[in-house]
Amino acid sequence: MKILVTGADGYVGYPLIYELVKSGKDVIGVDNYSRDLWVEHATGKRSYSRNLDHIINGDLTKKDFVYEILKIHKPDCIIHLASQPSMPYSDLNGERALFTQINNLSMCVNLLWGIKENGFKSKIIITTTTGIPGQCLSSIPEAGTINSAGSWYHVSRGFDSSNCSLASRQWGQDVLELRTSIVYGLQTDLMKKHGVTSRFDTDFYFGTALNRFIKQTIRGEEITIYGKGEQMKPFISLEDCVHSLINAIDYPVSGHEIMNQVANNVSIKELAEMIFVATGAKITHIDNPRKEKEDFKMKFQNDKFLKLLGREPKNMAEEVSNMIHCLRPKAPKVSTYDYCA
Repeated sequence: MKILVTGADGYVGYPLIYELVKSGKDVIGVDNYSRDLWVEHATGKRSYSRNLDHIINGDLTKKDFVYEILKIHKPDCIIHLASQPSMPYSDLNGERALFTQINNLSMCVNLLWGIKENGFKSKIIITTTTGIPGQCLSSIPEAGTINSAGSWYHVSRGFDSSNCSLASRQWGQDVLELRTSIVYGLQTDLMKKHGVTSRFDTDFYFGTALNRFIKQTIRGEEITIYGKGEQMKPFISLEDCVHSLINAIDYPVSGHEIMNQVANNVSIKELAEMIFVATGAKITHIDNPRKEKEDFKMKFQNDKFLKLLGREPKNMAEEVSNMIHCLRPKAPKVSTYDYCA
């Protein structure tokens, strides 16, 4: 089976293609390395996969490039991970909002039509986001929901979902859509054996609250929670995320199927408390710079996804402790570059 991975240099993409290559799969990746440019102010130029022969440097927003790649390789399965993934970045100004929408939608549409117009059959596995429904429902089903997303990024992934559904209805395109929650962790189990890590971003635009808390702890600072920190967020470890994507390759899908790629529903306050238990770091609350319902207890149904995962999810508290253990020796680099490698 020929597998194409888009966003192959990304936080999830690189660990995924690393595992596929190590297991002897027939795989190629595509990435235009734009993440280096988006966060250059924080991390500098720090790609991981440029030394892999399996990665092609190219822009999926360019129709001719996409059609050429598909025509040459005719992948049986496309794992589409490429996107501009940041809510704060997309909300920064009109230029970045428009870029996010054009970038994300054009890549997905080019892949869908590229399969059809090149006349071959290929299953698509696409990761979108659990943020598509916004905060309109307290329990999110594993199915299509109204797009009430709260950012220009999340809206763009809702459009991706709608376009996948349309291609499925119009010409029978098979799509497994994994609505991905917040991914955390530095390594998959295989990467640990080889001493390889993925990226670790802590800046305002591309970092996560958990990464920011860990960075503060390593620097000997207090953990600062935005607001009350009672809002529930969905999480999945990098290991479980990659493992489920590999399982999805052989998953039989007909039409457009949606799963919530969620392993844990945890509040921001509980995240900080996990780090307190592991390190004894002090916790303080500051004004929340983000517009959100701080007491919203959103939960995600994930029965179908857990069957795809096929095992018990990683213990989140243990994984957080492992992240801290891995990063402590690299504290000066983390403090300076917001990056671990």
